[in-house]
Amino acid sequence: RERAFSIPKPCHSHTAPGFMLSLSVAPILAGRAAPPAPPPQSGSVELISGDLGSKTPSLDNIKGKWSQAFKLLGNAATVTAEYDRAENDKFLKSASLSGAVDKIKYELASNFGGPLEATLETSTEDGTTIEVEAEVDGLSSRVTRVTGTRTLSVNERECDLELSHTLGDNESKLRLSTMLGSGLRAVGLLSSKGGGKGGLDHSLTYELEYDTQLTEGRTLSAKVSPRDGTGEVEYEDSATIDATIAATFPLGGAPKVTAKRAFSF
Repeated sequence: RERAFSIPKPCHSHTAPGFMLSLSVAPILAGRAAPPAPPPQSGSVELISGDLGSKTPSLDNIKGKWSQAFKLLGNAATVTAEYDRAENDKFLKSASLSGAVDKIKYELASNFGGPLEATLETSTEDGTTIEVEAEVDGLSSRVTRVTGTRTLSVNERECDLELSHTLGDNESKLRLSTMLGSGLRAVGLLSSKGGGKGGLDHSLTYELEYDTQLTEGRTLSAKVSPRDGTGEVEYEDSATIDATIAATFPLGGAPKVTAKRAFSF
């Protein structure tokens, strides 16, 4: 017996090709990792005026900063370059490499003209932060400064304690600061430096610091040393215009008003 076979007609649906494409490409995309995001980078340029109260106000300084994050031996690191026209108008002020390996933070900085500066920082289990600064010049290196900081509780009041020793000058400093309330901080500094004939020169200074936000974008700060009557009051305003206006009033000196405008990229 003869059998009749029917040949299926080709499908002319406009959705078929798209459907076929999604079936064939989806498995490939599902097994492929997404492309890595480019490492973050940032930069800024800062224009700083001279005293606006002078007879001929002018552009006093230009500062720039650029940083790039990347991976170094599997750990996050950042390279930073800074420019300061007041210090060097023809080249960079400094370049640095910073990052962390396990619990140790590091920074290598060059000021182009001096030894390489290295800083290592770590924290202990009791909350003490230890920082070691060193200089590397060719094949020689030496430790220049050791600092330890910690927050203590004295009579139910938190105090920030900093103990440092500079090896080159043989000078030790003990800095103790605490908040008195309402933005007022008291700071005491005890210094001891090696003098002649094996003796030690001691000095004790103290000062009061005040810092408060008046309104959004407007701050007032002051630093006064009651012992010698020196100090400075500073008012900053970044809300009135598209720039930061700073007015400084040194005790016993002439006031100064400057403007600063920063651009980020």
